[in-house]
Amino acid sequence: MFPSVDHLSEAVATLGKNGVLAPLADLIRQVYWRAADRHEPDLGDDAMSFGTTVWRNLTNLGAAQFAGLPGVDARIEDNSLEILCAGYIVRLYSLQGGAGASVESIRWEGSEARLGGAVENSRGGQLALDDEEQFPEAFTGVVPRRRHVRIAHAGDIDTGEALAYLGLPRDNRDGGSPWFQVQLWLGQPAHSVLAQAGDGPTVPDPALPGEVPIPDLDILVRPKRRGDGVPLSALA
Repeated sequence: MFPSVDHLSEAVATLGKNGVLAPLADLIRQVYWRAADRHEPDLGDDAMSFGTTVWRNLTNLGAAQFAGLPGVDARIEDNSLEILCAGYIVRLYSLQGGAGASVESIRWEGSEARLGGAVENSRGGQLALDDEEQFPEAFTGVVPRRRHVRIAHAGDIDTGEALAYLGLPRDNRDGGSPWFQVQLWLGQPAHSVLAQAGDGPTVPDPALPGEVPIPDLDILVRPKRRGDGVPLSALA
């Protein structure tokens, strides 16, 4: 038996060391805060316009921010930001349902590009260097076993508080979790409970409506009172 490998920790360490994660986290926070600050329902803004603003800002500002960073290539693929670094491919997707949604609710079937990373991560064997000629500096060294990394993000439309999970997508069209591993990366979900995601660590998952803790109650023995066990006719 081969020892299990924590692929997600390896990805986080590599992307962090190469200067990807810290500026990306700052960008997500700033974009959500600005989108909430500019959101004006009285002028016709709604959840769709809020989400579109976040999507386009993350895509365009992210591509500009990572341009020229050594060892990193950022491009717009399938109308979304894609970052290539040390063999990893990072893409961002919004978490449908907002900050209160479960990270397990995300689906990859939306498009070929969206599903492709989950499918490739789920295959056995060595992965192909399909982008090596176009981005040689981003694919130097050994290609990671599960190179596709996904960031599922959401934010509060009123406060701009951002939330993001970072994980390795899994092809779950036949059932199971959409993640091999996933972790809370940014922010804090409200009313969280623990849930298992794939073969990775536990992650916070919003509680379902009506789920409240039942307090421990002290059980007191009531002293016997006069009349206990006496027929009602005798007390009349």
